[in-house]
This record gives sequence, structure tokens and C-alpha cells, in this order.
Amino acid sequence: MICLYCHRKVKEEADIITMFKPAEPLCRECRRKLSVWREGRRCGFCHRLMEESWQVCPDCSFLSENYRRPGKIMCMMDYSGEVKMLFHRYKFTKDAALMEVISMFLKCSFGEYDMSIPIPVSPARMEERGYNQTSMVLGAAKVPYRDVLVTDKAGRQSELGKSARMNGPNPFDFKADFDSGTLSGKQILVVDDIYTTGITVHQALERLYTENPAAVDVLTFSKA
Repeated sequence: MICLYCHRKVKEEADIITMFKPAEPLCRECRRKLSVWREGRRCGFCHRLMEESWQVCPDCSFLSENYRRPGKIMCMMDYSGEVKMLFHRYKFTKDAALMEVISMFLKCSFGEYDMSIPIPVSPARMEERGYNQTSMVLGAAKVPYRDVLVTDKAGRQSELGKSARMNGPNPFDFKADFDSGTLSGKQILVVDDIYTTGITVHQALERLYTENPAAVDVLTFSKA
């Protein structure tokens, strides 16, 4: 088995356990590097690294003033170092096989939710990349999901300031074949690849909350 990240041969000692389980597509050293979190105090809600002078997280403070919050936010990896390179290769060099690597880090009780909903990509981004990076990882992890949202936002969100994103129309809407009432009273998990300021996720939540779900949590593969 070849490690999908470093492309070296995965060496694993054969024993009674490894004989009967599928070989992992990631070597121990790469797993260690991708599991590293930067040291420091973090926001208890969004997991952002906090500066010593901060009493509250500025991102969460801003979002709570403008949006309804999710129940909780779960982050699987820290977006720095090797993890940043992992997502760059996966998203921008079309190394789609890395979905298998990212899926190995999904530690979440998906069965607690009635529905997992990935953040969509625009038609322009889908044509450019060829896949939705979030739903591909869910598929690799064999997690059932529902595509209920669409977006026409073609520009990269990281290139826009908060005011530009806040003052514009909500870039998310329900798909044309969405049945009203599908989400009512349901436990929903919204899934995204990278959580930076949180505006993208909260704009998606704003749309979903109009359908009166019982609760909405967020799972993000990585926290920037």
C-alpha cells in the first residue's frame, strides 16, 4: 500500500489485527503530521486560536450579532502546515484521491443526525474542479448525505471582506426539487471543508433555519 500523501510505501507490521482490516492509505508519519494542532488558547465554540488580550472570540462575537448560531461546531484538523498543503493539493491541484486521507479524520457520531448536508459549490467551481470537495469526503467515509442547497457564488470567499459578504444577498438557496417540510423537526448536520471566519456556514444555516429544523450542528474538516 502506498501512502496517498507522501507516496511512500506504508510499512505495517502484520499481526492478528492488521491481517483482517483494510490497509490504511496513510503512513504513520503523515498521520502524525496531519494530526498536529498549533498550541495556544482556543475559542471554546469555533476553535479559533485566541490572542492573549482577547476576552471573547471576535469571529463568534460578530456572527452572533448577525446570525443565529448552530448548536455546536466540530473541527477535525488544524489548518496549518501539512494540513494546509493537504487541502491545497485536494482542492486546487485536483488530487481527488486525498479524499480518502481526509475521511480518516472524520470522528463524528453521524448516526445522531437525521441528515448530513454538505455546503455546495457553484456551477462555475464544479466545472473548474470537477467535484464538490466536501461531499466527496463524506462519500469516501460512507456517510449518507443530502444535497439540498445550491449556490451561485463563483468567487472565492477568502477574497471577499466581511462587509462585502454581509451586504450582498445570501448566496445559498434550496434546490429546485427541494420539498418544503423535509427539514422540519429534524436533527441536521451541516458539513464544510474549511472554517475560516464562519460567514459561509452561517449564511447556509440562515437558509436552513427557515425550514424549522429541531437543531443544527456544524462539522468542518479543518479550522483555519
